[in-house]
Amino acid sequence: MRYILLILCLLCAAPTFAQRKLDKYRVEFTDKNDSPYSVLKPQEYLSPRAIDRRKRYGIAIEENDLPVNPQYLNQVRATGATVLNISKWFNSAVVWAEPDTIAKIEALPFVRRATPVGKHAPSRNKNKVPVRKPSKEYNRTPEPYGYGGAQIGMLNGHLLHYMGYAGDGMLVAVLDGGFTNTNVMPFFDSLRADGRLLESRDMVFGDNYAYEASSHGSQVLSTMAANLPGLMIGTAPDATYVCIRTEEVGSELVVEEDNWVAGIEYADSLGADVSNTSLGYTTFDQKDMNYTYEDMNGDVALASRAADIAASKGILVVNSAGNSGNDAWKYIGVPADGDSVMAVAGVDRFGSKASFSSIGPGAEGEMKPNVAAIGLQTVVASLYDYDIGGSSGTSFASPIMAGMAAALWQAFPEKNNMEIFDAIEQTASQGTEPDDELGFGIPDFFGAYLALSEGIVPLADAATFIQPKSISDQLSFLFLTQENELNHLEINVYDIFGKNIFSTKKKYPANTIVEETVPDVSDWQAGIYRAEIRLNDVVYRIGLVKEVPPLNGLKTGSDFDTP
Repeated sequence: MRYILLILCLLCAAPTFAQRKLDKYRVEFTDKNDSPYSVLKPQEYLSPRAIDRRKRYGIAIEENDLPVNPQYLNQVRATGATVLNISKWFNSAVVWAEPDTIAKIEALPFVRRATPVGKHAPSRNKNKVPVRKPSKEYNRTPEPYGYGGAQIGMLNGHLLHYMGYAGDGMLVAVLDGGFTNTNVMPFFDSLRADGRLLESRDMVFGDNYAYEASSHGSQVLSTMAANLPGLMIGTAPDATYVCIRTEEVGSELVVEEDNWVAGIEYADSLGADVSNTSLGYTTFDQKDMNYTYEDMNGDVALASRAADIAASKGILVVNSAGNSGNDAWKYIGVPADGDSVMAVAGVDRFGSKASFSSIGPGAEGEMKPNVAAIGLQTVVASLYDYDIGGSSGTSFASPIMAGMAAALWQAFPEKNNMEIFDAIEQTASQGTEPDDELGFGIPDFFGAYLALSEGIVPLADAATFIQPKSISDQLSFLFLTQENELNHLEINVYDIFGKNIFSTKKKYPANTIVEETVPDVSDWQAGIYRAEIRLNDVVYRIGLVKEVPPLNGLKTGSDFDTP
């Protein structure tokens, strides 16, 4: 096992072609007039999943959902420019062109302005790491979560997992600088086998291969998606993932925000539920592009504005707070400053703030960061073999949080992204006294589960409810029967191994308040249980807990020998 203190900061990448002139431009269009697209036909530019999300949460299809007018793009191409990334939300496109060509573009009647934003890379920077064939076996620890248990246990995430909520059915978009070896790493075998690793996307070079350029995204992904029991399990091992490269790792210019905007728009078009971004921007290779702290209000930077738009489309947007806590800057960056972005700070295994973790508030007093997770010596997967290591940075606290958010949302698909966001904040360790270092603090995801349940779990309609009481020596369910002549009730309770430990079937008249009690649970072992209640044709599953200790005491990291 290799432990590397890596305060990974994509904000500070050294330029490799700094002397090249700016020849990438953001071209903004005036309108979407005469567009062949319509808000009445979203299936032409949004996936069925994206459309379903909008319907489920009452999100209207708007003009900013319409793609850029293809006639405008064709006329831009006719000037000799190469069109790169396109943004429908900002009605713009990034192009590669010489100054005389840009003058022709700016003369077009439908062009508002053209702004220099970046430099064209002379060639693709391929740095694939040679793949070594992994050994057939690995040394498992006695604990199912292996070396990564503490980063899940701190959040009480294991309780959600035990109840069956590990991200199944959720789509998580990971926007990063590259995903070297993700397509072959053994930690992601189950993702690939189940078809839950969707085709990747590279917004830097405009193709469908992002498994290169940087190992950062691969390590970020492992905190969520790894699934090697006894070695490492991520926070949402059952979710589906799409890897999107947006970072130009050889330079730091504002065009990377345009890449990020294209990436989050792509995630939206796929119908992603949660996005994780472990990067941020404050200063650039060209000083005239730099932000000031006063700009950190969510309304200035392009990526921050896009992040808030993504949230308005129903995505839960999660972003690392930044690693500037020890620097002169010290504050959060872009797009973590977005009003609707969950900015994640980093803590150590004892819950204390990691010194490098960026602080808030936002420039206009917004609560930033929002929450916190382990970011110091976070357990991440090796790129090469059945091995793990330790990396530090809010880059890794953020995906831990994003994965747990996906698992929580799986349990409450009727809730929207901001309801999930609020529940995570309000049940965190500093929920009543947030501060500028950790925001609302370290979340308790089982507490968030209970808060979203509100003690009353709805069934088929508002007139029917089931209310489980805390498991101590008695467990009872309170319900109101439906307006049928006769109501059929069936209750089954299962332990963590799926063994049925209680079962009853009864009939009740209509519109009757009934309390059904499990006779005696005093001899039940501490652990997780699952109740299935069938009332007529409706089935609902409820997770129950009896005195389950947190995983904070689990041995992790250097407490074990190298596997």
